[in-house]
Amino acid sequence: MQKSATLVLVLCLFFSNRLEAQSINTDSLEQVIQHSPADTNKVIAYRMLAGTLKDREPLKAIAYGKAGVALSLQLGWDKGTAGCLLNTSASFTAAAKLDSALVYIDSAIVYSYKAGDPNRLALAYLNRADIHMNLQNLSQSLIDCDSSLRYAEKANSDDRRARVFQTIGSVYFYQRDYGQSATYYKRASDLYSKAGNRFMMAIVYNNEGNVYKHQEQYAKAIDVFTRAIAIGKEINDLNNLSMYHENLSDVYLQQNNLPLAEQHAKEAMQYAVLQQNNLQLANAWECQGRIYLQQKKYDKAIHAGQMAYRIGAAEQLINVEHEATDLLATAYEKQGNTAKAFEFLQINKAIGDSMLHMQFDEDIAAMQTRFKVQEKDKEIALLANEKLLQEQKLNQQRIAMFTTIAFVLLLLLGVGLLINRYRLRQQMHELMLRNRIAADLHDEVGSSLSSIHMLSRMAAQQAATGNTPTEILGRVGTHAQETMDKMSDIVWMIKPGETEAANLKQRLEHFAFELCDSQNIKAEMQLDELDKWKLSMNERKNVYLISKEALNNAVKYAEATAIRAVAVTKAKSRSIEIIDNGRGFNLDETERGNGLDNMYNRATEMKGKLNIETSPGHGTTIQLILPE
Repeated sequence: MQKSATLVLVLCLFFSNRLEAQSINTDSLEQVIQHSPADTNKVIAYRMLAGTLKDREPLKAIAYGKAGVALSLQLGWDKGTAGCLLNTSASFTAAAKLDSALVYIDSAIVYSYKAGDPNRLALAYLNRADIHMNLQNLSQSLIDCDSSLRYAEKANSDDRRARVFQTIGSVYFYQRDYGQSATYYKRASDLYSKAGNRFMMAIVYNNEGNVYKHQEQYAKAIDVFTRAIAIGKEINDLNNLSMYHENLSDVYLQQNNLPLAEQHAKEAMQYAVLQQNNLQLANAWECQGRIYLQQKKYDKAIHAGQMAYRIGAAEQLINVEHEATDLLATAYEKQGNTAKAFEFLQINKAIGDSMLHMQFDEDIAAMQTRFKVQEKDKEIALLANEKLLQEQKLNQQRIAMFTTIAFVLLLLLGVGLLINRYRLRQQMHELMLRNRIAADLHDEVGSSLSSIHMLSRMAAQQAATGNTPTEILGRVGTHAQETMDKMSDIVWMIKPGETEAANLKQRLEHFAFELCDSQNIKAEMQLDELDKWKLSMNERKNVYLISKEALNNAVKYAEATAIRAVAVTKAKSRSIEIIDNGRGFNLDETERGNGLDNMYNRATEMKGKLNIETSPGHGTTIQLILPE
């Protein structure tokens, strides 16, 4: 139990400190919001409230963060927008809504680019790395860590560098690469020491201890856990001291040093009681129970297990309940009470299947409810029929009854036909969507996967001859990244959203800034009009792909130093222009490849028009015009 629960706690504590955390009086901030004018100070108050409340009241923090985003956009304050988006993303993470958190952190990165703030960019990429790590997308997490480290270097921030190394260490921990994990945790603790951040030093020491514990290097684990405890006492970090002592107790238990294991388990319990932290208290009781079990003090082990189980049940801590029932089953078995052992073994198994059972129970409950309603309707119909049979002399009422029944049958028949027609339309829509997804996967991803396959075989052949296929592996990585980007585009293009046009604007800006930044090209995005466009899923896809192709061509072939994208809404048309100051080309003498043909075809599909204005030495303008 300790190994899994401790890691989760460490990651939660690490992420909760990732933002610009403030111990701010929320009442005073709310007073600022209520009485101050709509200026930048109000945006700051919204941002600080979102950051302060994200762990305690994440839904309320989300509302404040969104309000701050709206106001900063109205004021045109990019730095304020980036900060509010950052804290809103963290609030969604605290609420376990990682998809929404990812959308907001992507937007935060775009506005951090606009604000030109490397420190905030380092923080934004770091938060995105954490989200991907929680989603088990570890390769993308490492890519974001690399971006964060680049901006941390620009900001010359040891604290930011340390947090990047700490996240990389956690990614390697997830991958069970404990050697690399320990290396990066050590680099993080050295930088925290240089920056004077004692709080984070203790957390990283705790992380290192978990690595050494998994490697069974118990002497090293004891050393770093002891350092974490010393710092925690020095800075009076009562919230984490329970966890540090619990982890150290577990190491001594692994070494069968039961007196020291019991000593630290008791200290963990004292700090948990002091902080009124029921999760840590339950973990401490379970830890104490394992020690008593090892000491063959089965009565005390049972008491400790029951305490952990009661707290877990009261707080709905399923993991704690599962570990506590396992402890109780083992203790009762050792004591010779097979009936109780079997009872808690059954409870343990039931808890292990609880998520599946809860879903099953909900489905059964819904079916039972529907059945009861149908039975009640039948009873009512039978009573009505009996009453009508008793009134045989009332011929007019009988005729009315038959007429009503006929009407209901016709109505049910009509409803049935409508439902059947709706189902057929839904099936056709799903079939078309599947065909479209299959075609996109074949066209966009198939060729890249084929290239990766061929390059992998070439790399294997070179490796067999003793050569290091560095260049080929680099190309494999490039193709893999392109495949990931294409898959992300496909998912985004078929996934409906609440504000599709806004998502299109943010995605284009994010793509353009990252692409241009990699080539040191100045990018200017004037795409606010996209927020007003109402686009179908297919139109959104085509606008995005045409714009993406135009941006790609400008970066790869035009040798441009500046690119500008402009969206314009007129009385009877809408247009988007991609303008570069590159070398241009002769349109009449240039063969039209698949890229240009696809752009023209997509424009025609939307009943729009694609114009290309260019000449050698005078740059290129690509204009997509759509009817209103």
